Amino acid sequence: MKLKEIQRLLGAEVIVATDLQLETEIVSACGSDLMSDVLAFGRPGQILLTGLVNAQSVRTAIISGVKAIIYVRGKRPAEEVRETARLKNIPVLGTSHMMYEACGILYQHGLPAAGHAETVDFQKDRGRGNGFSHTYEIVGGNFSRAGKASTTIMDILKEIGIDAEVARRATIAAFEAEMNLVMYAERGQMTLYVTPELIHIHLQDQGPGIPDIALALQEGYSTATPEMREMGFGAGMGLPNIKKNSERFEISSVVNQGTVLDIYIDLPRPEKDKA
Repeated sequence: MKLKEIQRLLGAEVIVATDLQLETEIVSACGSDLMSDVLAFGRPGQILLTGLVNAQSVRTAIISGVKAIIYVRGKRPAEEVRETARLKNIPVLGTSHMMYEACGILYQHGLPAAGHAETVDFQKDRGRGNGFSHTYEIVGGNFSRAGKASTTIMDILKEIGIDAEVARRATIAAFEAEMNLVMYAERGQMTLYVTPELIHIHLQDQGPGIPDIALALQEGYSTATPEMREMGFGAGMGLPNIKKNSERFEISSVVNQGTVLDIYIDLPRPEKDKA
């Protein structure tokens, strides 16, 4: 279903979009104000319906492969959010429908839920070098910049030709880890390492640490504050999402000192190496 057809069905206002972008093909829809759910259950090529009008909705869209955002309930994003969408080529529309109504209209007209759509192949074969690394400084509590390191990582992985689905998984894991750092720690670093064999994301923070790692790994367990929940996070899906999107990860933590997290994602072997 084309975006312009979705616009017509929902009587939506175009907030940020060109005529060409309205011709974008949308394969599925996801409706949520919990960005961790979008990262966990969304699929590339989908449209996001949400009432969350802050910058995190756009950054989540970028990372998860969302093709466009529709803000429901008559909400409109601030200019800073619109500018981020313009820079990242994410069309933004707005509708007066409640989320339940909007999702129902699209489902009734044949647009499937995100988990039921066929996988879209966005793979690029541009080759990789012998390896590199880059480190990002992250400041705790700075929600206006939260997610910028992860979106930069996504751009890098795309630029060097990493398989699109692998890059998406790596970026989701990085984003969840970065958000945890911003929400709970004072400061920290995230380092991206890429070799021909794997993607390794290393985080080290200075903060309160995690008293019970096994408990923190359980879906739904959260110590988030109301402010964090207003940002669309804190639903207890951060570490489970990281685990889901990585081949393996290691976590260690010391109370009142900080946490160290290592995320590993294997890269597909080139066909010539499989022979």
